[in-house]
Order: sequence, then C-alpha cells, then structure tokens
Amino acid sequence: MKLAAVTNEVAPLTAPDTLNTILKTAVNAGITIFEARTIEGKRFPLMSGHAWDVLKDAQKTYGITYSAASPGAFIGVQIGSDLIEIHKNQLWSMSMDMAEKLASPTLITFAPLRSVNGRAAEFDQVVDLMGEITQSAAKRGFTVQLENLPGTWADTSDACLALLKAVDHADFGYVWDTGNLYEAEQTTFEDGFEKLKPFIRNVHLKDGQFINRKMVWQHYGTGLTNVAGQIEALKAMRYTGTLVLETARIPHIEGDFESSLAYLQSIL
Repeated sequence: MKLAAVTNEVAPLTAPDTLNTILKTAVNAGITIFEARTIEGKRFPLMSGHAWDVLKDAQKTYGITYSAASPGAFIGVQIGSDLIEIHKNQLWSMSMDMAEKLASPTLITFAPLRSVNGRAAEFDQVVDLMGEITQSAAKRGFTVQLENLPGTWADTSDACLALLKAVDHADFGYVWDTGNLYEAEQTTFEDGFEKLKPFIRNVHLKDGQFINRKMVWQHYGTGLTNVAGQIEALKAMRYTGTLVLETARIPHIEGDFESSLAYLQSIL
C-alpha cells in the first residue's frame, strides 16, 4: 500500500504562498504522492497562477506525483440544476486539461445530491451522467473514481454498489472513503467492504465518531470507524493502491497530520 497526502489535509494553511510548506511537510514525512484537491483555499482546478506553478514544479523539486485530482464535481448539486451541465462540460474539461499537465492518471467525482423523493428516473439520470464523464475521461486516458458522500446518490455502501454496477465501465472505480461511509451509515465498515472491495481503486482514511448527534473527526485510532480493522481487511485482500490520509479535524490544527500518520505507520 502506498501512503498519499491531500493538498488541504497536511497543515492548516489556506493563505497564498503556503502550498510549498504543505508539500515540504509531507515530503519530509516520507510521502511524495498527493491528491490535488483544495489548494490555498481554492478547489482544484481553480487556483492562483503562483500556486499552479508550485504544484507543477513540485514534480521536479520534490519528486511528487499526483495520484488523482479532485475538482469537487457535482458536490451540492441536484439533477435538474443548471450546474450539472456546467460541471459535466466546463469543469470536467478544465480538470482534465490541468490533470494532464500534472501527469495525474485519475479524476475523482462525486454523485449529485439525492432529491427528497429520490425516484428511479433520477437514479437513471445519475447513471447516464457518470457514464458520460467516464467516457469523456477514458478517451483522454484517464480513469474515474467515485467518492461516497452523505446525502448523494453514492452515500451508503448499497447506493455506491448500485451506481458502480449500473455504470458498468472498466474505467469507473471506487474511492473507499470509510469516514464518509461511517457518517452515512453509522456503522463500521465490514459489511460494506465485502460488497465494494471488487471496485476499490483508492482509499481515503478518516476516523471519528458521533458526538451529540454530530460527526466529529478525530486522530486515527481515537474514533470509532475502526481504522486498524480497515487496514487488516485491505492487507487480507492484498490491496496495493493508495492510502490517502485525510487527517484534518475541525478545527484543523497543527499536528493533526503527524499524529494520525504516526498511528497509521504503527499498524501497517
């Protein structure tokens, strides 16, 4: 398994000219694989020219590779919104253009929000949408990974499985985000893992628990998502992909990354 960091999860830095510090922090900890996500407070691919130069140059300066780019496609958007077409066309196209320059092989997408009724016809539209963006990405040599998120058409293990099976494309895989699943299902990973493991191409690690009916993110090993059990399950299936450290608590403070990384290294 390969440890990876996220551009906004290493240190609580969002001001201009702080990206280099974030990258150096991870590199000094032995991590040279990154997911490009939020950069100095702005979601990929929308960032300042200077931040873009730092992101690109880090490939040579630090030997960093970008395993995936996550533009936040369809987050907070329902089928029927004008933003669906804009995300599918302009945002997705720009993301591919910039991911190509980073030599990133993968784009991460989210499913649209599920409406209150969540009818079958809406699901069919989501399937078509995911199929379209996967096909456009595959034509340019990218793979696509679906990330689960509460409230979307890919929130629970069963919802993710239904969507992955319905799209049925070799280049449409799954980001197993265990923290987001725990938030949606309020149970640990075991049953969902067995269903989803044929589709897992990437893993996002978070830990936390519900406190006063609100999901609270915590250092690895101190929450209830069972990070240690997840690692053992991945070892058992001989998973060799990325383990992405999503270590930021709310509020994000110095030391979150280092504390969770130390715990993860102790159980690998």
